[in-house]
Amino acid sequence: MSASCLTRPCEPDWSFDRSTVELRPLVSGDRGTVLEIFAGLGPRSRELRFLAPKPRLTSADLRQLTEVDQYDHVAILAISAPHDRPIGIARFVREPEHPDSADVAVAVVDDWQDRGIGTMLTSALVRRALEVGVRRFTMAMAPHNEGAVRLLHRAPGEIERLAIDQETAEFAITLGDPTPTPWLRRVLTGTRR
Repeated sequence: MSASCLTRPCEPDWSFDRSTVELRPLVSGDRGTVLEIFAGLGPRSRELRFLAPKPRLTSADLRQLTEVDQYDHVAILAISAPHDRPIGIARFVREPEHPDSADVAVAVVDDWQDRGIGTMLTSALVRRALEVGVRRFTMAMAPHNEGAVRLLHRAPGEIERLAIDQETAEFAITLGDPTPTPWLRRVLTGTRR
């Protein structure tokens, strides 16, 4: 990864037709979709997403990941339209003690990583967060998770480092103006220029 990606957004490789990817909310209890995305993550991707080796999802994991209400627990899916296959998911869970803050996570299946899917999902997630009164995202990530760092720097807002050690880096981002920048406008409209 380029060191410049750590301080400013780097353009993803848009090597697919964005009209073939649809975003939609996860339906409460949609276990099959979550399992299909999990199956598309290799061991390294799973460890980066869950911050520990994760060979399988337990029934408790599935319950937690699928009990969405699209207000306090929002989950947005990316679906490959020609094949109707889930290729990514972004979610936030509102913090009960701080209702304007939510923990956020993004996962994209290995075959679709580094192609802009995470950016598309994050943009939609920020818009939904602002609609429901969430103004701050918090996230814990492996300090060497380059994809998460790139996504963090693409989100509109002010980034704050909360903690960092050998195993975990914690950040917060105060969500900024949802008005798309020229770069984000290209992401959302599917144009390269």
